[in-house]
Amino acid sequence: MKSEKLKKTGIYYVVVVVLMLFFAIYTAMEFPYTYITKEGDCFWVSTWDFWLLKLRLAPALTNWMSDYLMQFYRQPFFGASTHALLLGGIALLAHAVIQRVIGNKWHLAWLGLLPAVLLGIYCTFSLNFMMQCLFFFAALYGFTLIPSFRGKLLMGLLTVPVGFYLLRTPMLLTLLILQAALVLRYHDVKKCSYWLLPLVMLYFAPIIYSQQQAFIPFEKRYSGWGSYFDPLTSQYTKNGETLKKIVCLANEGRWIDLLYREHLRRQAQQGNITLMRYALLAESALGSLPENLLDYPIRDESQFYFPHERTYITLQFNRLFYLNLGIYDEAFHQAQEYSLLMVNGDCFSSLRQMVDYSLAEEEWEIADKYLRILAKSSCHKKFIQERRTMMQEAKQKPSRNIPLRADNFVGGYPLPVEMLRLARYYKDSPQRIKMIDYAICSYILRGDANSFLIALDAFDAYTGKKLPRAYQTYKDMITGEKN
Repeated sequence: MKSEKLKKTGIYYVVVVVLMLFFAIYTAMEFPYTYITKEGDCFWVSTWDFWLLKLRLAPALTNWMSDYLMQFYRQPFFGASTHALLLGGIALLAHAVIQRVIGNKWHLAWLGLLPAVLLGIYCTFSLNFMMQCLFFFAALYGFTLIPSFRGKLLMGLLTVPVGFYLLRTPMLLTLLILQAALVLRYHDVKKCSYWLLPLVMLYFAPIIYSQQQAFIPFEKRYSGWGSYFDPLTSQYTKNGETLKKIVCLANEGRWIDLLYREHLRRQAQQGNITLMRYALLAESALGSLPENLLDYPIRDESQFYFPHERTYITLQFNRLFYLNLGIYDEAFHQAQEYSLLMVNGDCFSSLRQMVDYSLAEEEWEIADKYLRILAKSSCHKKFIQERRTMMQEAKQKPSRNIPLRADNFVGGYPLPVEMLRLARYYKDSPQRIKMIDYAICSYILRGDANSFLIALDAFDAYTGKKLPRAYQTYKDMITGEKN
């Protein structure tokens, strides 16, 4: 009997290991950029200020630990393996709980796989929620090991203060209800009335805690399970991976790979507005925008970027848009705005970008400030050494005496007017031709023939040269209409 039990347990463990390996390999290969983006969007530093910030966002310990682990997600297989290990732990603990409750009914013990499978499919990338589920089943299993009623009541009382820092309130309430049900199974109903004590504690603890931190709305901290339920195979998840890959390649300046190897040009020509913006940005970076403009279904100049929008997608794109033009001040601004949307009010990707943009503008003090922040994380030693070396080498060279770069806030004028004004300030910039192209292309899209001809003649970008296809086509059309 004992050998048969061990055999069945061994089979279950083998199945769990196989599923863990499959999950880790599949997600690391199919969604690598989702894991990489999670590292960029997270923030963790070894300071008391950061720890106090985490204490204000329930569940504090789970948030702190998940942020710590996501630092290492720059390697996708590490992130996939971490999630696989958590799912495996959940499967083993759930199996052990069911065994303790139902005894030798082995066909029901296999239900222990169900929570892990559902989490793997519907909450694939929610590290925080997986950790909460692991603590949930660990607490439930530990509860089943306590034989006496007093011991169970004591653990129920301790579950509230400890669980408050490990689980969101709905999950903590579910845990207490299941614990009460287990007490009811093994003890008389009269004794179970004592179980009202932990439930009452659970009711008052969030209210008291929320009053201490009244600036955070109650409903944002104590409602919901703390995860978005998106199927792994959904189109939303696949589109998200595609967009994250595009952003990563754009950050690396791999524009040719974006347009052709990733078929971005073809997809943009089919009418995807977001992808079209990235394709047009790639054309601008490669200097082929005025040549290929008419190949895209663009209607007006607002589709070159996201004017006056403040979301994750728009801020990421606008940062790349201004970076392509060499306007590092505005790229810095967009990176900073992006970081403010994060839970922690900062993120690693924005910090790294702001360091690079500060170095490009010779803002040594600002670059040093962000490098000192990154030094308190766990994975930026190489980055910091490289940037400090670059800073020291740049300081030894004569200062560039950067002149006035604008006389108004970016976005204060319509795009073509702003681009032409900036082109006058950035006379020595290699990106100046891109600003002129954006202006002239905008006039083509507007159908403003007079402004097109004035802008074409006012700058020497194409004097004595063959005009790009879009410019020549529009000019021929104007000439034909006049004739």
